[in-house]
Amino acid sequence: MKISQKARNTIADTKPEFQCDFCNRSFQKETTMITHLCEQKRRWQDRDLAGNRIGFQTWMIFYKKNTNKKQLTYIDFSKSSYYLAFVKFGHYCVDIKAINVNSYVNWLLDNKIKIDSWCSDTNYNKFLVQYLKDEDPFDAVARSIESMINLSTDAGIQNKDCLRYLNRNRLVQIISNGKISPWVLFNSESGIQFLESLDDVQQKYILDYINPEQWTIKFKRNPDIVLQVKDLLKVAGY
Repeated sequence: MKISQKARNTIADTKPEFQCDFCNRSFQKETTMITHLCEQKRRWQDRDLAGNRIGFQTWMIFYKKNTNKKQLTYIDFSKSSYYLAFVKFGHYCVDIKAINVNSYVNWLLDNKIKIDSWCSDTNYNKFLVQYLKDEDPFDAVARSIESMINLSTDAGIQNKDCLRYLNRNRLVQIISNGKISPWVLFNSESGIQFLESLDDVQQKYILDYINPEQWTIKFKRNPDIVLQVKDLLKVAGY
């Protein structure tokens, strides 16, 4: 029996189709639709990556400062023309283990740094030097102690001996990343011993982060806090 063209059209019209929720492309088989990966679907699947989460949060800060938009979703972010730039920045922050990403973002915005330069080590180091001077002293001490505990655990030594026995070059790198604050280095016995043990190259490497002249002035202006920090570090054995 010959099937008419009208019947063929009816059969075709009733054949099920499966549609991608992200790009609206249609597929004849559900399995094909499930395995299909368009750009928007890939961006959605990557939403829980640490760098993507930072990128999304940063994008929201950016928009709240520059527009009147208040309700923003990850879908909005994934469709933004800035998506790739902010995700790149997020992964950069993860890679360098950036301190206080929100503060860094606000610093970038306040200084009108173009987003193409947000992943610059030069810009991050400028921010870090300023941040270390301005942050709450007890936040700085808490972060430093946490860092020293982690380093000591990995090295198999007591926490209080981190600055005494850990490899000097490794510690210099950690200090340049802002993980151990001048609040600890200049106000603990082990910190002072560590600084005195450095050679000229090592001292030069961390000079911008621990500038003795600037920090001496800061300590003189905050004698009560300095006393509290010294007592805290002494009790902890540092």
